[in-house]
Amino acid sequence: DKISDWKNITIKGKKFYRETDTLDTFVDSSWYFLRFCSPENNNYGFDLEEVNYWMPVDQYIGGVEHAILHLLYSRFFMQALSFKNKDFKITEPFSGLFTQGMVCHETYKDENNNWISPDEVETKDGKKYLKSNPSIEVKIGASESMSKSKKNVIDPENIIRDYGADSVRLFILSDSPPEKDVQWSEEGISSAFKFIQKLWNLHLKIMNELKKNHEEDSSDKLLKYTNKFIKKITYNLNNFSYNIIVANIHELYTFFNNEVNEKYKKKTLLENYKKILITLNPIIPHFSSEALKNIDSLDKLSWPSYDEELLKEDTKPFVIQINGKKRGLIEIKLDQSEKEILNLIYQDNNLSKYLNEKDIKKKIFIPNKLINIIV
Repeated sequence: DKISDWKNITIKGKKFYRETDTLDTFVDSSWYFLRFCSPENNNYGFDLEEVNYWMPVDQYIGGVEHAILHLLYSRFFMQALSFKNKDFKITEPFSGLFTQGMVCHETYKDENNNWISPDEVETKDGKKYLKSNPSIEVKIGASESMSKSKKNVIDPENIIRDYGADSVRLFILSDSPPEKDVQWSEEGISSAFKFIQKLWNLHLKIMNELKKNHEEDSSDKLLKYTNKFIKKITYNLNNFSYNIIVANIHELYTFFNNEVNEKYKKKTLLENYKKILITLNPIIPHFSSEALKNIDSLDKLSWPSYDEELLKEDTKPFVIQINGKKRGLIEIKLDQSEKEILNLIYQDNNLSKYLNEKDIKKKIFIPNKLINIIV
């Protein structure tokens, strides 16, 4: 490109230049992961020893637009580099692939059919108008993946300024499974923001409870719940079930908001709350870090483990059917006998009415699950 004698040519009196930008960008993205292994190697693209240590990439996460060309070319490059090459042992560049969905937003056009951005639009009485001229109604198009050409993009700086980064993270994770598209909405981000305020109020409640320093624990419910929560979050993180994690956090709020009023020793409450805050860190890191700082627990953080023994339930819900139709649920101790469960049914007014003055023809009993009584 810098050799003008070669680049600029004249043919039959007309001036031309040779094209030098002929390398497809996919050629770069087909091997950049090898360069990441040896970024400071000035003699060669990568060092074999470093490549053998770091490669293959454990987990590739990318948009659906990369799922064909980029990934296909990357695999081809590795096959080519390893062909008849005993030193280069990487035949597949990525051990795992997860293809994520896109963030989508409504599209808008003005009266001249020009694309306009959401920042130029205001809503009145359920209809959308131009902010610059509220008399002109805006045409609403389909919700499509955000793109500069269609101007249906949201400025992240404005959203973070108004709602905070944690609200954005929480909303995007809660909207749908990560392999599906996310439909952006102001209502959704506002809802996530309000929930984080509720979590902060709960945090202040816990801080106040820590000061009371009760002498004994009222029960082991908090310990058991914390272990269950850690297991759920760990499993759902590893399986990319991020929207389920947000549901887990909502359940956590309901449980903790009630349970914090039950008397727990400072040590018990602090240890369990710290573990929960650490598991929240990948989802809402700013909230988590601030809360950990408040309880002086920012040092020596590591992902908490859970105790399988504490996950075992003493009781469980048991289904009662009469003539094949579900009539209720009762809480039973594990492995209770058929006779004991029948006694519980007769003691329950809502269930016993189906059996009073009836002949029992048959009983189908499945331990720890259900009983079907044919009358």
